[in-house]
Amino acid sequence: MIFSRHRIVIIIHILLIAATTLAFFWTYSQEYMLITSSSLIILWVLQIIYLIWYLQKINRDLLKFITALRYDDVSISFNKEKKVDKSFGNLYKELNNIIHEISEIRSEKESEHQYFQNVVKHIGIGIIAFDDTGKIEILNNSALQLLNLNKINNISEVDKTLQGLSKNFKELKPGTTKLKKLVIKNEIVQLSIKAVNLKIKNRNIKLLSIQNIKPEIDHSEVDAWQKLIRVLTHEIMNSVSPIKLLSGSLVNMFEEDNRIKTIDKLDNTTIENSVLGLKTIRKRSAGLSKFVETYKSITQIPKPKFTEFRICQLFDHIKTLLKDDLDKKKIELTSYCEPSDIILKADEKLIEQVLINLIKNSSESLSSTNTPIIRIRALMANNQVQVKVSDNGPGISPEVLENIFIPFFTTKEKGSGIGLSLSRQIMYLHGGNITVKSESTIETVFTLQF
Repeated sequence: MIFSRHRIVIIIHILLIAATTLAFFWTYSQEYMLITSSSLIILWVLQIIYLIWYLQKINRDLLKFITALRYDDVSISFNKEKKVDKSFGNLYKELNNIIHEISEIRSEKESEHQYFQNVVKHIGIGIIAFDDTGKIEILNNSALQLLNLNKINNISEVDKTLQGLSKNFKELKPGTTKLKKLVIKNEIVQLSIKAVNLKIKNRNIKLLSIQNIKPEIDHSEVDAWQKLIRVLTHEIMNSVSPIKLLSGSLVNMFEEDNRIKTIDKLDNTTIENSVLGLKTIRKRSAGLSKFVETYKSITQIPKPKFTEFRICQLFDHIKTLLKDDLDKKKIELTSYCEPSDIILKADEKLIEQVLINLIKNSSESLSSTNTPIIRIRALMANNQVQVKVSDNGPGISPEVLENIFIPFFTTKEKGSGIGLSLSRQIMYLHGGNITVKSESTIETVFTLQF
């Protein structure tokens, strides 16, 4: 609308100049109109000058407006108080409206930025962001407190807290969690560090979140110890109580009035009962000894020997190894990898032990399932390898799910209760973890994450 009006004004000026030119040539041919011709020349020159001024003024104002936008200057205004022609007045009005709207947007963005800065500053989780050169982009108070620092400008300065910590920060892969134990002001803190990579204006930024999880770990450890002690007490008492009762009975067989019986008072029945009691004690003692050996197996897992291998080849080996047993139970075992050439860096024998244990657990749970199926899958997620073992069995109840990784906890009549706890230990030694999800009568999935 505004530029249409300016186009009309320019066209009118051009038409007036043309009309003046025609009038000049007409008057010039009339001898008695020399003065009029001179006046038309002056008028023609003035019209040209005014048109040039008009166009230059528009250009100057538009250039001033564009320059202000370029340098983010919203303090300018266009002839609010000066008396100008209507066309310029409308143009200035629209330019001023645009500047006002930009100012409002800028103010809103500034408020959002301040809000974000305050959230980052006061949030309880430490936040650090730095670029490829190590220059700090974002740093909040929580991060400084967790690292016991006053101020830092480069990520390398965190080495004041712990030598080599900056290297750990730089090498931390996105989507992974690293645990780091530090001593801050004579107090042990357990930091959980997570990383995310961002790209802003062709600049690579690494954003770290840092949290002291020691209180949560301490609470979990106490809870785990209490559960473990309950299980250990149950198992030990199952063996110790019969031994105590049988040994007391045997003492009574050979004592009378706190004195040992003479041989003539012993008969074959007493001797037979004594032998039977001793055999029972030996059996229970052997069970207790086996229980202790089993406990040792959890605490003495060999250190992993890391090698690179194709996870799908391991799947094929396990399928061959368990084929006969699964065929007898009419269980279908399927496997696939996405992508097919996933390479895993781990101890192949220990990971094989974990997978075989999970598959055997699944096969035992499928005894009453029609068309039982076990699936083992490997996939890449957030630059991490995930291995999933799933079955279509009855599922695991929430009560059992809560205690499933506790050593010696088992719902099987002849189970030892160490398979899953052993698997968790092996995954811990690999720097990974094992989790489980179960939906009743639909699917149970164990996930190994490396």
